[in-house]
Amino acid sequence: MVLMCRVCLEDKPIKPLPCCKKAVCEECLKVYLSSQVQLGQVEIKCPITECFEFLEERTIVFNLTHEDSIKYKYFLELGRIDSSTKPCPQCKHFTTFKRKGHIPTPSRSESKYKIQCPTCQFVWCFKCHSPWHEGVNCKEYKKGDKLLRHWASEIEHGQRNAQKCPKCKIHIQRTEGCDHMTCSQCNTNFCYRCGERYRQLRFFGDHTSNLSIFGCKYRYLPERPHLRRLVRGSVCAGKLFVAPLILVLGLALGAIAVVIGLFVFPIYCLCKKQRKRSRTGMHW
Repeated sequence: MVLMCRVCLEDKPIKPLPCCKKAVCEECLKVYLSSQVQLGQVEIKCPITECFEFLEERTIVFNLTHEDSIKYKYFLELGRIDSSTKPCPQCKHFTTFKRKGHIPTPSRSESKYKIQCPTCQFVWCFKCHSPWHEGVNCKEYKKGDKLLRHWASEIEHGQRNAQKCPKCKIHIQRTEGCDHMTCSQCNTNFCYRCGERYRQLRFFGDHTSNLSIFGCKYRYLPERPHLRRLVRGSVCAGKLFVAPLILVLGLALGAIAVVIGLFVFPIYCLCKKQRKRSRTGMHW
């Protein structure tokens, strides 16, 4: 059925929304749903302003990308769980604590709270939602973790005492060398100065580039973050603008070369053949 989309006002084959029977095209609906998921919304209203109904879960999931669908289902589960269900601190897989009536009160041994995630095999404590702390109760672990974070953030000899791996969250101390660190536990590459992962796209630069959007914040205008983002964003936008022009110019030059070749090559072959005939006639 061809209808006019109420958002982009274009005539397209559209299946009306089940809640209000109004027409919204697939492209507009996907953009709208993705923006709502990015905001962490679980109950998503119909995009039609005069409709006050919420969209059905199956309609939302069907029109989301795989990545947005995972986020939406995670937010959905997070809103439904009670105190007996928590997500893994590393991969967000939900685990329900097996209990009778209520979560048991603390005892001499807290090993009952030890959980191993079936998805990523990460071992964590269900009670305090932290990595598993063998031989240390939750209160002591939290206190020690707080002291560790404070010590790690202190600057000595011109650098932090330690930096946390952005993936597995363990603290790593650098004794010498450059800022490029590799976590010994999960092999994640990250920057010791800012704690961000190393990202690299050849056209846009890497973490060591001053004007790259992936560059370390301490390498360029560290005291003026707004100006740094503006400059790096402008450089990135300029590259995105210039790249298509270079591509089009290259294709145009290539097309011209092909056209010239199509005309010149037959003429060259004809002249060569004619010259060969002339030489043969002179010989006789």
